[in-house]
Amino acid sequence: MIKKWNSLYALVLPVLMVLPASLDAQGGYAGAFLRMGIASRSEAMGRAYTAVTGDPEGAYYNPAAATTAEGRTVDLSVRSMALDRSFAYAGFATQIRPSSDEPDGETAPLNGGLAVSLIYASTANIEGRDFDGVQFGSYENMELSMNITFALKLHDKVAVGGTGHIIANRFPGLGNEGQNMTTRSVGIDVGVLLTPMPGVWLGGVYKNINARYTWDSNPLYQRGTSTVDDFPKIWRLGVATTRLYKGLTLSADIEGSRKYEPRFFFGAAWQAMPQISLRAGLRDGVPTFGADYAFTWGSRVATIYYAFANNDLALAGTHVFTWSFRF
Repeated sequence: MIKKWNSLYALVLPVLMVLPASLDAQGGYAGAFLRMGIASRSEAMGRAYTAVTGDPEGAYYNPAAATTAEGRTVDLSVRSMALDRSFAYAGFATQIRPSSDEPDGETAPLNGGLAVSLIYASTANIEGRDFDGVQFGSYENMELSMNITFALKLHDKVAVGGTGHIIANRFPGLGNEGQNMTTRSVGIDVGVLLTPMPGVWLGGVYKNINARYTWDSNPLYQRGTSTVDDFPKIWRLGVATTRLYKGLTLSADIEGSRKYEPRFFFGAAWQAMPQISLRAGLRDGVPTFGADYAFTWGSRVATIYYAFANNDLALAGTHVFTWSFRF
């Protein structure tokens, strides 16, 4: 039995550490589930979202965009995925305007923004096999990230922000006696958003500062090891504009890291009717599409978003559904 579990450790664990999202993101590097996109707006626009404003998704891609939140907005999102994988996202964003008393008695608002989100990814039915290829178990993996964003508008044309990530990765029942293997980490993103003229935004962000998984299998196996998997440090630059045509938003991003070659993202959103918008994009050459429908739900405005994206590999496309409402 010990030999069998050591075989599992040698063959399966390195794959498990990156499997949940590796087919849709830069596989092979820790934290891939945080590079899968989050909800329908940004997915439909090819993830070209570093300079897009006004919603919780923008605050995730660029912390400084939290200052542009329109009202108080809640997002709930799920997606269909192949290979027994699941992914869900929940987000909230709002502007914050604490006041300070000026010497002349007037009150000057300090424009800021706050966003909170939760990202969950899992993979089930992962087969454990020994060196002879005989299956002796089935396993699963779960990753979770709680994200808290705060942003401040320093000037009418300049906003800055930061996001703190509390991240956990768990493999239930992986040890010799069914113990769990869990690692936790804290990461930081920082971003800036510039508005050089009305209807034009420039964004920049640096992601995954300090984020890493530290694995220690010694409590689980007789011959365990300790491994540190750093998240790739990622930078993004983006531009977005609404000046070219009424109701049309265009965006473009470039993303880079020391771990992989630069990637390019393009997106467009067109408000075809007061309640209907159409979206499209290119995610590093992969086409994406989507649409949304806004309606009144009681005293609140609610919107249903849908996005479809092909996968880089020969798998079924991904369907992303998001429900959003403001209050």
